[in-house]
Amino acid sequence: MSNEMSNEILNDLELQGILWACLDYWSADSCAPAQPVICYTWVARRYKAMFGGTFHQSRLGELERLGVLAIDGDTSRGGDRRYYRILDPVGLTELLKGGAKRHVTAKA
Repeated sequence: MSNEMSNEILNDLELQGILWACLDYWSADSCAPAQPVICYTWVARRYKAMFGGTFHQSRLGELERLGVLAIDGDTSRGGDRRYYRILDPVGLTELLKGGAKRHVTAKA
């Protein structure tokens, strides 16, 4: 993970919260550990439960542009959902735990 990407994530509390929600969804055995695939609907539900708010789905596109997520090529699931893969869940967890402030509106 580049320093520029890390800094952008660490300086944006909403992105941190979205990433925590992505990782929480992935680590809760909601998806296969080897295939950390998420979509906006799933992460938005988790984000709301964790932080009590919402975020615009374009933020996942921003994380894709930063290289944290990648659009998953499997569109055979149908519907209008865009699926993303978490590229390095372990490294992302380390980044967030090591340098990020916990999302300030996280519910206890």
